[in-house]
Amino acid sequence: MAKKEKQKKDGEFNMNDAQKRMEKYYKAREGEKKGKQLVLSLIATSVFILFILLIVVLKLNGVGKTIVFTTDDSGSVSTSVADSEDVSGQNLAEIISDNID
Repeated sequence: MAKKEKQKKDGEFNMNDAQKRMEKYYKAREGEKKGKQLVLSLIATSVFILFILLIVVLKLNGVGKTIVFTTDDSGSVSTSVADSEDVSGQNLAEIISDNID
């Protein structure tokens, strides 16, 4: 310990100690970058999953547009797009819940 203090006082520069400190600093910075990347990827994944779940929930509740299949007297099928509010019937969530009970 006294030898190191004497070398520092004399102005000598120990290359090995400086190299070790630089490697330690570099490893710490790399660890910090990896940690930030991990946190950002977790946040992005969570937001993406929540967005997908929001879309699924809104579609199951009938928000948006609905494709309506209608048949006439001759039996030909025609399709049209209508607002979900204008369509009467069951949505997928109601059909599933009725079959579970």
